[in-house]
Amino acid sequence: MYSIRIACSREEVDRVSGELWEAGTVGIREIEDGDRVVLIASFENAQPGSWEEDESVDWAAKFKQEWKARAVGGRMFLAPYWSDEPTPAGRIRLIHNPSRALGTGEHPCTQLVLAALEQSMRPGCRVLDVGTGSGILAIGALRLGAESAIGVDLDESALGVARENHELNGLAARLAVASADCLADGCADITVANISATVLLFLGDDLLRITAARGRLILSGFTEPELKAIEENFPGVDAQVFESGEWRCISLRLS
Repeated sequence: MYSIRIACSREEVDRVSGELWEAGTVGIREIEDGDRVVLIASFENAQPGSWEEDESVDWAAKFKQEWKARAVGGRMFLAPYWSDEPTPAGRIRLIHNPSRALGTGEHPCTQLVLAALEQSMRPGCRVLDVGTGSGILAIGALRLGAESAIGVDLDESALGVARENHELNGLAARLAVASADCLADGCADITVANISATVLLFLGDDLLRITAARGRLILSGFTEPELKAIEENFPGVDAQVFESGEWRCISLRLS
């Protein structure tokens, strides 16, 4: 077994972790180091670079041991597929495979969107998840009572992860390799997009167009300094901002 240590900023953890999973790591451990995070990625075979042999730890087993199920928002319980921890009373279990790239549900923005969905969901809602990644948000919407939840993403490999996570939850996946401009006007009662401020602003017209009149937009993936631009470009009423550290999520209803 070989391992590599990479120090990065907190903002880069998801991106770097994703690249490590794509490179074939069997486990990643995160260590806080002041303003940085040190990622220790374990691999079966050495790759070019600054690698060190490490036979003292079964990183795959350690990864599973340290990745605990956890409560998210007021109603969700996010659990890796190997967890046998019982779901707390009153919570809904979301099963996922965090050993796959493209989103693990751990990022604050993902959890903020799930919390916003809890407050916005009504029985029979049609939900559209733009940039679905791991599919966790679409799965959460279905678990909360959505009539349908469609996930779209430009990355076909992301949809493979999303499909696996749907199967883990016993749900039929409705996924498509598509961009927002391919979608019909007013096709969603709730549109979710957890991407980045730059992409949200670029997709703004389409996100507004595909959301039904008096429907709801839930947007995240941006920080406090970027919130003003999001608010100015996505007009609506009943706006609510959700916060976690520097990260923000806004939920608003179209007039």
